[in-house]
Amino acid sequence: MWWGLRCALTFLGDLLLSDGMGDPGDPWTVEKRFRVTEVFLAILWCLASAYLSYFFTDCLMSRWLLFYTPSATVVRLLTTDALIAYITNCVLYLSGASQDPRMLLPAWVSIATTLTMLYHLTHRKINIRKETSASKFVFSVASFLSLCTLLLQLHLTRDNDPTVPLFEMMRQAWVLVHRALHVQAAYT
Repeated sequence: MWWGLRCALTFLGDLLLSDGMGDPGDPWTVEKRFRVTEVFLAILWCLASAYLSYFFTDCLMSRWLLFYTPSATVVRLLTTDALIAYITNCVLYLSGASQDPRMLLPAWVSIATTLTMLYHLTHRKINIRKETSASKFVFSVASFLSLCTLLLQLHLTRDNDPTVPLFEMMRQAWVLVHRALHVQAAYT
């Protein structure tokens, strides 16, 4: 939750402020759009990492409960959680994500990838099919949403692309909604 909150605050800061300190009304430059997109995707991957971390520790805890007492399992679980928190903090620091929000996305993708691999390496000794498919689903959804978002961002930043009818209709609908909201606000 701590790292997700940090990513969310960075996202809101970039979304509301231009270059971190400007007026909210400043125009959106290409650099600002990419930075906001990267931080949004970092939040997505942070959430995926949290979900995968749950699967990883749950898998270990299920196995430990078969061989150890509940108190020994709790000690192992707390140790594992502390180790995951420390390694996550180290990855974020060593990747430069602590200083530059543009580095959050690669850091969180690497954390989620590592957690997925660790989960699949540790779950072999216990038969939990539902969680295995769920972990693959989480990773696949995060990957697909990242791909689509980055492709959309790439498309929107090009100057010489042909007009896409769907995007034009969406832009016109947005203008109509925006006008309707302003007219409604004027009457109230």
